[in-house]
Amino acid sequence: MKAAPPVNPPLANAPAPPPSRPEDEALLEAFRQRYPFALDPFQEQAIRWVLSGESVLVSAPTGAGKTLIAEFAIYQALAAQRRVIYTTPLKALSNQKYADFVRQYGGDLVGILTGDVKVNPGAPVLVMTTEILRNLLFRERPQDIATAVLDECHYLGDQGRGTVWEEIIINAPQTIQLVGLSATVSNLTEIATWIGEVHRPIHPILHSVRPVPLTFLLCHPDGEFAALDAPRRPTPPAARVRFHSREARGRDRDRFRQHWERRRPASPTQVIPRLRERRWLPAIYFIFSRAGCERALSRYLDDEDSLLPAERRAEVEEAIANTLRDYPSIVAETEVNALLFAGLRRGAGMHHAGILPALKRLTEILFERGLVRVVFATETMSLGIHMPAKAVVIQGVRKRSDAGFRRLSLNELTQMAGRAGRRGIDPDGTCLIGLDSPEAEDDARELLAGEPEPIQSQFRVGYSSAALLVDLYREPAAVRRVIESSFGQFQNRLRMERVEAERAELLTNLGKAEGIESPCCTLVDLLHYREQRTAVEAERERVRRLGPGGRAKGRRRGEVDSPWSEDLHTARQRLEAMSLALSQVPCHRCPNRGNQERQLKRSDRVRQALEDRGRTLRELKDSYWEQCLRVVEVLRHFDCLEGATLTPMGRLISSLRHDNELLVARVAFSGLFTGLAPAEAAALLACVVEEPRETETMFARQILKKLPQLRRRVQALESLAAEVDRVQQSRRVYRPVSLHTTYLAAAYEWAAGEDDWVRLIRNCFGSHEGDLIRAFRRLIDLCRQLAESPELPDDLRTTLREAVKMLDRGIVLESALI
Repeated sequence: MKAAPPVNPPLANAPAPPPSRPEDEALLEAFRQRYPFALDPFQEQAIRWVLSGESVLVSAPTGAGKTLIAEFAIYQALAAQRRVIYTTPLKALSNQKYADFVRQYGGDLVGILTGDVKVNPGAPVLVMTTEILRNLLFRERPQDIATAVLDECHYLGDQGRGTVWEEIIINAPQTIQLVGLSATVSNLTEIATWIGEVHRPIHPILHSVRPVPLTFLLCHPDGEFAALDAPRRPTPPAARVRFHSREARGRDRDRFRQHWERRRPASPTQVIPRLRERRWLPAIYFIFSRAGCERALSRYLDDEDSLLPAERRAEVEEAIANTLRDYPSIVAETEVNALLFAGLRRGAGMHHAGILPALKRLTEILFERGLVRVVFATETMSLGIHMPAKAVVIQGVRKRSDAGFRRLSLNELTQMAGRAGRRGIDPDGTCLIGLDSPEAEDDARELLAGEPEPIQSQFRVGYSSAALLVDLYREPAAVRRVIESSFGQFQNRLRMERVEAERAELLTNLGKAEGIESPCCTLVDLLHYREQRTAVEAERERVRRLGPGGRAKGRRRGEVDSPWSEDLHTARQRLEAMSLALSQVPCHRCPNRGNQERQLKRSDRVRQALEDRGRTLRELKDSYWEQCLRVVEVLRHFDCLEGATLTPMGRLISSLRHDNELLVARVAFSGLFTGLAPAEAAALLACVVEEPRETETMFARQILKKLPQLRRRVQALESLAAEVDRVQQSRRVYRPVSLHTTYLAAAYEWAAGEDDWVRLIRNCFGSHEGDLIRAFRRLIDLCRQLAESPELPDDLRTTLREAVKMLDRGIVLESALI
């Protein structure tokens, strides 16, 4: 079955780009000459908008050629001798783009900033992660940047990273042209409307047609393929049994459960030979766990012949030898590396976050060259990495999440399936969806019949953001305007409009049913007046409690006030303005108002309806601002703020990139690093890098027995983290307080001079070496952030710089730009 037609309709009445000047046409023609193919209409349209200096937001399927639009923006900026920033959400993708652009434009014109890596930061083409750009725009608001390319813009809806994207768009100077590139989403126009409000007009361009048609098939547990519209297979007899007695029901349920517990999706040893027969290789085989990828490759090597022609095996050997020469710290004999090399020599690869970056890159290169015919990969391989295939296999439609197993979203499935079908090579692509239970077939059909999910804002106010906003804008009203410029509040306003309309209709209908008459205004007008009057009364009470120093006194339990920078005079001026506005509402002077309000009070149905809708509206209106106030309350509790002025700890918080900047700053200012050697400082700081996939304490316990001073510091760190968590909970602030000792032993030994990487993994970590590499890169980044802060003592900064030198070496350094 072919993929369903796109659900996104073409944008109606989309304006055409303005006519180009002759010199612009010459530039565009020179750009066209760089490529052996003609531009698609959507590429031409987007490029002409970019050429005219306008911003664009392009949504298109994977492999449709969105990147070409960004390449023109770079080409144009270089021709005008202006700077361009290219951002991605992933360090690996930033590294890949950096390498691509260096090949195109040369190393002198291209730089990269990713936190732990800084190469040629003054280059006219600068690749960076979104977090780096966010901090740059908050602190410097650069005026020399012509264009910012926001790749993978659908990350706006990512729970952990979406806030950063919103902050970039809100804080980018209007002089910067935005080029947003997104996967297919259903609310592109909504996103563009928001960007147009907070930045400058942006032209949404929706291209829903895949360049290569895609066919979806089901893959049954026996390895047989079936079209989506094929008749369903009969349900096994155990599922159709009729229960005649309680005992029989129990026996039959157990038999049914055991039958399906034994069911598994089709084995790769069943699927891959069928793909090979149909000439559907190369293929990417998505499996939602690292262990599953490793088991699949191992079993395939046990049971199947090589996928690689004998005449091409020497090419693989040469590529492996070159990698081991370029990265001499790689140990080929470790269990995972040996499995990977054995697979590559037979045309099968493996790709997941636990594998060393250099070996993931080797797998990608061999796949692109046709020397790897199938790669077993987790879904991270679908995120921007350029590895198109003839076919894609998705082992199932359910995956494990923090809350248990859940069904894939259509956007997730589309992102993976989009790798199938190589433009200019394949006439079509194929995506196989594995079935492992009777419900899976229904899930797959229902999923593919659905529509792409809209991007929902994941905006959250963090400690760094709150500190920066207070420092930059001072006044609560100004901070609130920025907070409420978020995409989250934009979507809340749209929801408020719907709730308001529902409330008006409900109130009118209930008023008629309850016999409430309104000789002048409508009940909706009266309701709006009452809400405005309530707001004035609340403000009058707040002003009454405002002390001379600008701090509210006698707050009720759970009430949140603006905790900084508002004097009594300013508060009174605002109250007077609100009172004046209230007095000008017609209901204020209406002689019938009192009677109408008494009628409303007597009607329980109307009162309950009003309370329910009113509560919803208040939550939608104030949720982000109240979240900000609660975060500022926590900062004030820990003396990070004095009025609207940041203390040294507050300034440190404002400069950090971390899941919980407050926790890191508390550690840095706690004195826990005093007297520690660089290796001990690295080990202590390793306890607050982001939460690992699996926590492990055995290695830390062993090393802490030998280091009583470090053990006491870790215990003090635990108390400090517990205090942060307790204060957060009391203020209803839900930021992660990640504290663990998983990396402590390895960080200590490596920073102390251990040179045997394999022994370090075996004796101090015990898991995938790629995980430890990534943890060390994050630790290096965190050490550098603290070492560069003028708020910390010089001796601590020196200690952290020494720790970085010892951490950033060998295989850890070799992995920095991969």
